[in-house]
Amino acid sequence: MLIAPVAFVFFAAARAPNVATIRKQLVDAARVNDLHRFDAAIERAETFIDTMPVGTRRNAFRRAILTARDIARVWHFAEADPNGIYYDDERLPFYYEHLAADYPDYAKFIAEYRLIDRTGLPQYPTRETRSFLEKRLENTGRKSP
Repeated sequence: MLIAPVAFVFFAAARAPNVATIRKQLVDAARVNDLHRFDAAIERAETFIDTMPVGTRRNAFRRAILTARDIARVWHFAEADPNGIYYDDERLPFYYEHLAADYPDYAKFIAEYRLIDRTGLPQYPTRETRSFLEKRLENTGRKSP
Protein backbone atom coordinates (compact mmCIF):
# COMPACT_ATOMS: atom_id res chain seq x y z
CA MET A 1 0.00 0.00 0.00
CA LEU A 2 2.89 2.36 0.60
CA ILE A 3 3.94 2.17 -3.06
CA ALA A 4 0.93 4.08 -4.42
CA PRO A 5 1.39 7.23 -2.27
CA VAL A 6 5.14 7.24 -2.89
CA ALA A 7 4.61 6.79 -6.63
CA PHE A 8 2.05 9.61 -6.64
CA VAL A 9 4.45 11.98 -4.87
CA PHE A 10 7.25 11.02 -7.25
CA PHE A 11 5.16 11.62 -10.38
CA ALA A 12 3.67 14.83 -9.00
CA ALA A 13 7.17 16.13 -8.26
CA ALA A 14 8.33 15.13 -11.75
CA ARG A 15 5.49 17.11 -13.31
CA ALA A 16 5.80 20.13 -11.04
CA PRO A 17 7.01 23.16 -12.97
CA ASN A 18 10.37 24.68 -12.21
CA VAL A 19 12.40 27.57 -13.54
CA ALA A 20 14.26 25.48 -16.12
CA THR A 21 11.16 23.80 -17.56
CA ILE A 22 9.17 27.04 -17.74
CA ARG A 23 12.08 28.90 -19.33
CA LYS A 24 12.44 26.04 -21.85
CA GLN A 25 8.70 26.26 -22.62
CA LEU A 26 9.06 29.99 -23.32
CA VAL A 27 12.10 29.55 -25.55
CA ASP A 28 10.62 26.55 -27.40
CA ALA A 29 7.30 28.29 -28.06
CA ALA A 30 9.13 31.31 -29.46
CA ARG A 31 11.33 29.12 -31.67
CA VAL A 32 8.36 27.35 -33.24
CA ASN A 33 6.43 30.62 -33.55
CA ASP A 34 3.54 29.48 -31.31
CA LEU A 35 2.10 32.60 -29.70
CA HIS A 36 -0.64 30.71 -27.85
CA ARG A 37 1.90 28.39 -26.18
CA PHE A 38 4.15 31.35 -25.43
CA ASP A 39 1.31 33.23 -23.68
CA ALA A 40 0.45 30.10 -21.67
CA ALA A 41 4.08 29.72 -20.61
CA ILE A 42 4.15 33.34 -19.44
CA GLU A 43 1.08 32.66 -17.30
CA ARG A 44 2.75 29.59 -15.79
CA ALA A 45 5.91 31.60 -15.12
CA GLU A 46 3.98 34.41 -13.42
CA THR A 47 2.17 31.90 -11.22
CA PHE A 48 5.30 29.95 -10.40
CA ILE A 49 7.46 32.93 -9.44
CA ASP A 50 5.13 33.68 -6.52
CA THR A 51 6.17 30.34 -4.99
CA MET A 52 9.89 31.12 -5.16
CA PRO A 53 11.85 32.48 -2.21
CA VAL A 54 13.25 35.99 -2.52
CA GLY A 55 16.80 35.96 -3.84
CA THR A 56 19.03 35.98 -6.89
CA ARG A 57 17.32 33.02 -8.61
CA ARG A 58 13.94 34.69 -8.29
CA ASN A 59 15.38 37.99 -9.55
CA ALA A 60 16.91 36.27 -12.59
CA PHE A 61 13.60 34.52 -13.31
CA ARG A 62 11.74 37.83 -12.92
CA ARG A 63 14.05 39.30 -15.57
CA ALA A 64 13.21 36.39 -17.89
CA ILE A 65 9.48 37.00 -17.34
CA LEU A 66 9.86 40.70 -18.09
CA THR A 67 11.74 39.86 -21.27
CA ALA A 68 9.01 37.37 -22.22
CA ARG A 69 6.37 40.06 -21.69
CA ASP A 70 8.32 42.38 -23.99
CA ILE A 71 8.42 39.64 -26.62
CA ALA A 72 4.69 39.05 -26.23
CA ARG A 73 3.93 42.74 -26.60
CA VAL A 74 5.75 43.12 -29.92
CA TRP A 75 4.52 39.70 -31.11
CA HIS A 76 0.87 40.53 -30.40
CA PHE A 77 1.34 43.88 -32.09
CA ALA A 78 2.84 42.24 -35.19
CA GLU A 79 -0.08 39.79 -35.35
CA ALA A 80 -2.83 42.38 -34.80
CA ASP A 81 -1.65 45.46 -36.68
CA PRO A 82 -2.22 45.49 -40.46
CA ASN A 83 1.28 46.96 -40.88
CA GLY A 84 2.76 44.93 -38.06
CA ILE A 85 6.13 44.33 -39.66
CA TYR A 86 7.19 47.71 -38.24
CA TYR A 87 6.19 49.56 -35.09
CA ASP A 88 6.48 53.24 -34.28
CA ASP A 89 5.75 55.58 -31.39
CA GLU A 90 2.23 56.26 -32.61
CA ARG A 91 1.11 52.63 -32.88
CA LEU A 92 3.15 51.26 -29.97
CA PRO A 93 3.73 54.29 -27.73
CA PHE A 94 6.90 54.37 -25.62
CA TYR A 95 7.88 50.84 -26.60
CA TYR A 96 11.16 51.87 -28.23
CA GLU A 97 12.06 54.03 -25.22
CA HIS A 98 11.23 51.16 -22.88
CA LEU A 99 13.41 48.69 -24.80
CA ALA A 100 16.29 51.17 -25.12
CA ALA A 101 16.17 51.80 -21.36
CA ASP A 102 15.85 48.15 -20.28
CA TYR A 103 18.24 46.71 -22.87
CA PRO A 104 21.11 49.20 -23.34
CA ASP A 105 22.38 47.46 -26.50
CA TYR A 106 18.96 47.51 -28.21
CA ALA A 107 19.29 51.03 -29.66
CA LYS A 108 22.60 50.18 -31.30
CA PHE A 109 21.31 46.82 -32.54
CA ILE A 110 18.08 48.13 -34.06
CA ALA A 111 19.64 51.25 -35.63
CA GLU A 112 20.73 49.39 -38.76
CA TYR A 113 17.19 48.07 -39.33
CA ARG A 114 15.29 51.27 -38.52
CA LEU A 115 13.53 53.13 -41.31
CA ILE A 116 12.34 56.72 -41.32
CA ASP A 117 8.97 57.27 -43.00
CA ARG A 118 8.16 60.31 -45.15
CA THR A 119 6.84 62.19 -42.10
CA GLY A 120 10.13 61.67 -40.24
CA LEU A 121 8.74 59.04 -37.85
CA PRO A 122 11.16 56.18 -37.12
CA GLN A 123 9.84 52.70 -37.91
CA TYR A 124 11.33 49.74 -36.02
CA PRO A 125 11.03 46.18 -37.36
CA THR A 126 9.07 43.80 -35.19
CA ARG A 127 10.84 40.65 -36.43
CA GLU A 128 14.32 41.91 -35.56
CA THR A 129 13.05 43.30 -32.26
CA ARG A 130 11.56 39.96 -31.37
CA SER A 131 14.74 38.15 -32.40
CA PHE A 132 16.83 40.48 -30.21
CA LEU A 133 14.56 39.85 -27.22
CA GLU A 134 14.44 36.09 -27.77
CA LYS A 135 18.25 35.96 -27.61
CA ARG A 136 18.07 37.85 -24.31
CA LEU A 137 15.48 35.39 -23.03
CA GLU A 138 17.70 32.45 -23.93
CA ASN A 139 20.69 34.06 -22.24
CA THR A 140 18.94 35.00 -18.97
CA GLY A 141 19.07 31.36 -17.86
CA ARG A 142 22.83 31.14 -18.14
CA LYS A 143 23.43 33.95 -15.67
CA SER A 144 21.26 32.68 -12.83
CA PRO A 145 22.98 30.78 -10.02
